[in-house]
Amino acid sequence: MRIALIHALVSIAALGVAVAAPAATPTAFNDPLATAAVAVAGPALLQQPVIALARVGVGKEVRLVGAGLRGLILISDDGGAAWHQARVPVQSDLVALYFTPSGQGWAVGHDGVILHSADRGDTWTMQFDGRAAQRTLLPYYQARIEKGEKQLAPFAEQVALNTKDGPTLPFLAVYFENDRVGYALGSFGMLVATEDGGKTWRPWLDHIDNPNFLNLNDIREIAGDLYIAGEQGGVYRLDRAAQRFVAISPPYKGSFFRIVGNERLLLAVGLNGTAYRSADRGATWRPVETGAKSSLTSAAFSADGKTLLLTAEGGQLIYSVDDAQTFHALRAARPMLFADVVADGGNDDFVLAGYQGIGRQRITRDSHDPK
Repeated sequence: MRIALIHALVSIAALGVAVAAPAATPTAFNDPLATAAVAVAGPALLQQPVIALARVGVGKEVRLVGAGLRGLILISDDGGAAWHQARVPVQSDLVALYFTPSGQGWAVGHDGVILHSADRGDTWTMQFDGRAAQRTLLPYYQARIEKGEKQLAPFAEQVALNTKDGPTLPFLAVYFENDRVGYALGSFGMLVATEDGGKTWRPWLDHIDNPNFLNLNDIREIAGDLYIAGEQGGVYRLDRAAQRFVAISPPYKGSFFRIVGNERLLLAVGLNGTAYRSADRGATWRPVETGAKSSLTSAAFSADGKTLLLTAEGGQLIYSVDDAQTFHALRAARPMLFADVVADGGNDDFVLAGYQGIGRQRITRDSHDPK
């Protein structure tokens, strides 16, 4: 599961990375949902574990945003040369980011947190959390069941299980089709949707072919279609007319952590270096040899769409220049337990995030690992 990677990041950070912690006595408890993120000063800021990256804007107005443990959100307006910390109202671990072209942003993570930014990431406010989920999601289904929609009973039961212990489960991914319509998803099949920019959220567990409520790990738009990737080889494509994510899964029973693609291909990547490729919007799939042995944690195309870079939790990088037909090993400029990658301004430049912070990588003709 992708959540296992997040737990690994937390564990490694506890063993040796200088992670910002609230100033409190050893016995004190600070509710992460009611405690603002601690300001981190100096070089320690760039040593914090970062789990998610996003690009905001276009051209000279591009900024990079990173999110990580204990409510950390970082911003760079100069391509990653310098970073500053955003104001965040929680200390929950944040694991995914998304920004619309207008600069509206969302961050999701542990404790069922959904945060919103209206200023390209500078400041954040709470829109939703596990406590709100407990108050609103089950009553939504119960009201419809009472009106005769008895088929919703299994979904109500799952929501009750997911929320009965309060804010314990994370959202693992978020996507907005525009400034109003968006989705957040995560553990045990949790899927919520909004049509008002996140002011209100409703459960969407009944809008996906996921009867066993498997973990949902990634969501992104590819060539006009919206896809979800998850546990036990689950891949789903949104049928917009039916307003339902339809299963188009390959014959694979391990977890997929990311899905990436363009108008020519889809590539779902996951456990133990596994990757499956489709050239027909998921109608058929074939396995692709990546050469990686540890789990593939993220994927991104270069700015010009010609190079695809994959990251692995073992610190490996692999890339393809033929639309994921073949892959080559790449020397990592700064090996770490990689968690995310985004294209930088240059056609072969990337920004990477992981448990040792943020790094950069350029792919050149002599980048092949000789081993």
